[in-house]
Amino acid sequence: MSRPTRHRLTAGLLAAVMIPATLSGCARTVDGAAMKAGTGGSRGGAAQQYPNLLKECDVLTVDILAKTVGADPLDIQSTFVGAICRWQALSTTGLVDITRFWFEQGSLENERKVAESYKYKIESRAINGIAAIVMRGNDPNGGCGVAADAAGVVGWWVNPQAPGTDACAQAIKLMELTLATNS
Repeated sequence: MSRPTRHRLTAGLLAAVMIPATLSGCARTVDGAAMKAGTGGSRGGAAQQYPNLLKECDVLTVDILAKTVGADPLDIQSTFVGAICRWQALSTTGLVDITRFWFEQGSLENERKVAESYKYKIESRAINGIAAIVMRGNDPNGGCGVAADAAGVVGWWVNPQAPGTDACAQAIKLMELTLATNS
């Protein structure tokens, strides 16, 4: 047998042995029943330990968000729920992206440092008596954010997709409403 033929035969045998071994290594049976994330478990699951875990996005209703950015409540939709909540609304001036965040371990000082690194214009102020900053981005459409020192750091960003919106006034209003719900 020639050398190339032996190599092909050896490679073929190796493949014949490896493919079933690889497939059997990936297939296994797991005991138990499928359950929705956050349910079950001997300690009651995250939903029982932290009942408000996924409710941060509901601190203000869609009606309030829509009214604040000049949109119809039927023209706003949630695009992400998690540590950061996002919505997109169709306002009288066009699409507006709205973002809310709350980081329990965050700080207003950290938000300031991040804003400085992006070279945003930063204004210190108090909103409902709480230390806050207003951050004006370099976006030609006037995107603006507000962060406040509230049980970590909470913030709102309003990013219009077209010029003509006072995003800072809207972000400040959303923060005022948020801080009012927590007092």
